[in-house]
Amino acid sequence: MLTHHCGVGDLLYGGSLLAKDLKLSVGTALPLSKIKLFSIVSNIELKPFKGITSLRAAGTSAMLSNKMKNKVSLKFSNGLNLSVSNFCLAVIGITSNPLHKNFNYRKAGYRRALGFRPVVRGVAMNPCDHPHGGGEGRKSPLVGAQSP
Repeated sequence: MLTHHCGVGDLLYGGSLLAKDLKLSVGTALPLSKIKLFSIVSNIELKPFKGITSLRAAGTSAMLSNKMKNKVSLKFSNGLNLSVSNFCLAVIGITSNPLHKNFNYRKAGYRRALGFRPVVRGVAMNPCDHPHGGGEGRKSPLVGAQSP
């Protein structure tokens, strides 16, 4: 299992289908067919050559659990098993900063300063602003609806 972290001056490989005898290190992007069984990977392509779409958040990872003829089976941390093509790229290692989920924003204005707009429920709006808005008191949008 790979245990060291990337540091200043480390060489990382960007991934290719022509990769042969490479030294596997954390941060190296390779096709799933070239990565050893039971390795921890992140930043995975779900469709070959379409770009990385899965496991990009802080502290996320999956494990290569099985290799078949044309597919590789990945086991996610939530227990989900997913089969993807051998040609899909993945980065070896866990995405950095696993403690991101523990960050305390301290106040509502902190997120606002980062550029996030507030989210207002439709029930709290006026009828002209949202289909769920208006009415006397709270009411579910499905209460009183006519069934076919």
